[in-house]
Amino acid sequence: MKKALVWIIAVIITLGASYYQRISGPTYPMKISDITGDANYSSKLIRSSETGEYAHVIIDESSAFDKVLLVYSKYPGEFKNDTIHVKNTGGLWEAYLPDQPPAGKLKYYVVLFSNGEEIWSNKDNPAIIRFKDPVPIGVLIPHVLAMLTAMLFSMVTLFMIILKKGNYKRMSYLTVAVLLVGGFILGPIMQNYAFGEFWTGWPNVHDFTDNKTLIAFLIWVIAMIINFKKDRKWAIIVASVSMLIVFSIPHSMGGSEYNYEEGVVETGNK
Repeated sequence: MKKALVWIIAVIITLGASYYQRISGPTYPMKISDITGDANYSSKLIRSSETGEYAHVIIDESSAFDKVLLVYSKYPGEFKNDTIHVKNTGGLWEAYLPDQPPAGKLKYYVVLFSNGEEIWSNKDNPAIIRFKDPVPIGVLIPHVLAMLTAMLFSMVTLFMIILKKGNYKRMSYLTVAVLLVGGFILGPIMQNYAFGEFWTGWPNVHDFTDNKTLIAFLIWVIAMIINFKKDRKWAIIVASVSMLIVFSIPHSMGGSEYNYEEGVVETGNK
């Protein structure tokens, strides 16, 4: 019973941390809600798109507004705004943002009107959309599964120690092995497809995702070394908790960003 409980708790924590990481990241769609005239209205503004195509912005229809404008500009930097008159295509308002280079970003906001009067806008909190080259599904899915599995194994190891059930040392080895594959083999391959760079973490640049993965890996390796000849469970507990903290940090923060003025991809910005 305890062994099953170990896995149940680990699965719940892993899924919870993964969900939080996803919805709190800078590429998760921005929500439109609480507009004047329709308190129950809800729609989303995309914040991620692939290169080679226009970014398709879709806004759900509501009787509360009859006109939509979309205003955008390149980001970061001081660039002039362009305005799109969003079209109603029968139940949806649709617009297309122009394609950008890998890691290129656009800042945009929408303005909703009713009978010529503005009723809602996110001008003070614009959406930032980032473009990336397509990543083959054969790389993306294994990477995601490997990172989820590493987190799961880390939590299983932690609760094996807490509940005193199972071979925590063997599970710690599996954790490090899967983290190595997911974070340092598949991760760089995926990033190279998306932005043309294999590694953007320490010591050269400051990508949060690469660096947090590196920190988690190093803490785990140190914990394994400490436990090699003598049981020091506290080190494994520290490694597992560190993994949970790292895994909960929003994904893609401080990631690759195209500098339009210099014409180069930079890393370490929001």
